[in-house]
Amino acid sequence: MSEKSPSSNPLASAGFLGDLIKQARLTLRLFKDDRVSGWVKLIPVVALLYFLSPIDLIPDLMLPGLGEVDDIVLLLLALKGFVSLSPAGVVREHLDNLSGVRKAARPKNVRSEGPIIDAPYRVLSEASDKSKE
Repeated sequence: MSEKSPSSNPLASAGFLGDLIKQARLTLRLFKDDRVSGWVKLIPVVALLYFLSPIDLIPDLMLPGLGEVDDIVLLLLALKGFVSLSPAGVVREHLDNLSGVRKAARPKNVRSEGPIIDAPYRVLSEASDKSKE
């Protein structure tokens, strides 16, 4: 029976609040990234304007407690949609940076999307194979 070692990252062990903070940091990084379309960047802006506006789908005074929840839910859904509509490679890159995962330096002229395998190798020529027979 093995026990899990405690995580060195406090956000990883914080549960929902940690995920919420990570999502907010990811949103800020994506918002600052030039590779994300300007139209997609409008989603969190409009959601924030709705959150701050006095106009609500469910009035706060009519249903106390529930009126505030709809604002927060709409804001969280907008942030989720913003991340979903952002380019997947850019999102993965920022998530890796937030998690502390370091990638090997990739040459600028390489445009491959696949993994890079860095390992020692040996060239076997046909001439050496024929001499063994």
